[in-house]
Amino acid sequence: MRSIALSRQGRRCKSFAFFCSRGMALLLVLWWSGLVLVPLLVLLSVALKSPTELLNNPLGWPQQFIWSNFADAWSNASLGQALFNSLLITSATVLGLIVCGSLAAYPLARLGGPWPQRLYLYFVAGLVVPIQLGLFPLYKEMHDLQLINTYQGVILLYIAVNLPFAIFLYTGFIKTVPRELEEAARLDGAGPMRIFWTIVFPLLRPVTATVAITSALSTWNDFFIPLIFLQRDGMQTLPLAIFAFVGQFNNNWSLIFAAVIISSLPLVLAFLFLQRYFIKGIAAGALRG
Repeated sequence: MRSIALSRQGRRCKSFAFFCSRGMALLLVLWWSGLVLVPLLVLLSVALKSPTELLNNPLGWPQQFIWSNFADAWSNASLGQALFNSLLITSATVLGLIVCGSLAAYPLARLGGPWPQRLYLYFVAGLVVPIQLGLFPLYKEMHDLQLINTYQGVILLYIAVNLPFAIFLYTGFIKTVPRELEEAARLDGAGPMRIFWTIVFPLLRPVTATVAITSALSTWNDFFIPLIFLQRDGMQTLPLAIFAFVGQFNNNWSLIFAAVIISSLPLVLAFLFLQRYFIKGIAAGALRG
């Protein structure tokens, strides 16, 4: 009887500790959610205020919603052309990065010997080398190739900058794919490229979503490369357009915040669509890389 009582007491202690840990985790999640949500609410409230109300009540919720601020920001900041430029550059960069990164990572993950590992370390070393260190020779090379003020030049730069991280994730994730699937396809007469595109690549959806989100985020929000290599009028991306808009309407913060919300919506929608693959791809690629 005493052992039964001790067992029940132990189960109660474990249950109490479990509920305490769950409660602390819930409080932590709520605290973090509030920490993230408050700046977003401030951003939205400022974008929906008139200049007078913003001056009198900068942090409060607007008494009257001025939805026309979004239309005014769209037209005054020329966000239409900038949005097209950002969409073109970002989508082409993500597509090229997925193709090049997955194809480069496949032999690095499957071939044995020291050379694949050395090449892998060579690619991953690019993660710690910022593009600013080679700016002057890079600009001269881009100028000699006549790639200044061209979409293809900036797209190639973004692919090169983000390729080390893509190879790092793809290599680690491909190592988790069973080799037996490829061996069965090889026995049926399939070649390496057919095996990759029909067997391996469809299994890489989580890490592909992770590569797409991270590369799209860095490309969409980048200010440095378009500032240096896209100086022609009409080729500015959204960060450059908003930067010029702040200089032109430096007192109308409602329109500026409305422009920031417009520029953020495509990435928010993309993340909501791909979020279920994001954490899975990060964990698998990082742990096995």
